[in-house]
Amino acid sequence: MASLLLGKARRGLRLIHGAARVVEARARGGSFPFSMTFILTHRCNFRCDYCNIPAAADQEMSTDEFKAALSELAGVGLVRASFSGGEALVRKDAIEIIAHARSLGLMTSLNSNAWFARDRIDELAEVLDLLVISLDGPEAVHDLVRRQRRSYARVIATLDAARERGLATATITVLSQANLHVMDEVVALAGEHGFYAYFQPAYEDCFDAERGLDASFDHRIFNDIAERLRAGQRRGEPLGASPGYVDRLARGPHFGDCAQCSAGRFWGTVLPHGELIPCHLLSGRPGDQPWPNGRELGFAEAFARLDRDKQGRGCAISPYQETDLIFGLDRAAIVAALRRLAGNRS
Repeated sequence: MASLLLGKARRGLRLIHGAARVVEARARGGSFPFSMTFILTHRCNFRCDYCNIPAAADQEMSTDEFKAALSELAGVGLVRASFSGGEALVRKDAIEIIAHARSLGLMTSLNSNAWFARDRIDELAEVLDLLVISLDGPEAVHDLVRRQRRSYARVIATLDAARERGLATATITVLSQANLHVMDEVVALAGEHGFYAYFQPAYEDCFDAERGLDASFDHRIFNDIAERLRAGQRRGEPLGASPGYVDRLARGPHFGDCAQCSAGRFWGTVLPHGELIPCHLLSGRPGDQPWPNGRELGFAEAFARLDRDKQGRGCAISPYQETDLIFGLDRAAIVAALRRLAGNRS
């Protein structure tokens, strides 16, 4: 118990120091990697309707290379490390890599489809601050979108097991025409099983924002989703979205300006082969130069080169928008993030 409290205090101090550094960096126009997402693999055991990530599966860094990347970025200010895929737990060393992040005093989170997570929940509870599970709706809808029977049952079992171990949980529901009607049911599940529910619209291509969102969406759908979220916030429902994200969502399909986004300035993504990008929606954009690779340049130097011209009309990706709001010092987004990490839904 003492070691757990010491570790939590250590991460809390790192968070406070990092927050102060963000304020200073914003004032002088500087940057540093406060938060990074490490895509451990593009491989996945599912082939979901709205996702083309597994088709990009290719070269992956070794266990030691991922650990070295974490250590190097921690040395230049990294506070939070999130891990994702594909399905990150396809890699047998995923928890070892996350444990290394925890040993560095970093806050940690994992995005997962839950298929493997239930059987490793004891290990995950030891190394994670937050577990985020993909949930596409109630059982019939979720299993259909996932193209995998009993995947919904694994999700619910994982969420319940995580709650029993005191691990904060959230879900993210990617909305398309196949499941636009499920928001009420997902929110009800969140109340029953003790997690925060996030929602975001689906993109045509997970790597290319220019391809746009689900072709069947029009501007009224974004407004309808935003109004549903606003109503839920007024009722005190367990929704993860901050008011700032909801306001941006209501403007769809134009959600902001990539040039103004803090991606590449205070946060970014490390791809499986070591390339750094501001966010995955820009990774497929053709350009004059490739994005920098940490294996070639060093990860601190690669991040320093990341904040270059970004073009686009913004995105509707919930974690990206919430992160941008946090680094814009939006008070409501900061409070929502801290409450989520604490597992406190009040």
